[in-house]
Amino acid sequence: MQLRYTIAAVAITALALAACSSNDSSKPADPTKLDDAASLACDDFAQDYKAAQTQQARIDLANKVNKWAQKSATNGIADNATVLARGSEGSASAWQIGADAFAQSCLDAGWKA
Repeated sequence: MQLRYTIAAVAITALALAACSSNDSSKPADPTKLDDAASLACDDFAQDYKAAQTQQARIDLANKVNKWAQKSATNGIADNATVLARGSEGSASAWQIGADAFAQSCLDAGWKA
């Protein structure tokens, strides 16, 4: 009888701990706010944008930004990071369009320099 109570107590404790430690994944993040992945993508972009003068440097920066941006739920971040990546392989004006769009999505989400 004592063994049953011990097993029941352990099971109840385990369930209680599991319930307390689980996060509510059904509750989505606010897509209008900067999430962690978006913040990292915007930080990387701002830090290396001026130095990205060659096409290879632009491609490298776009890849670095997309590493984080594609994990973001923040509005516009993933989509504009894709535009940035496409622009990095094109002309200087295509790069500028992608860079402007990505920077604006960061600012719209509340990113601060």
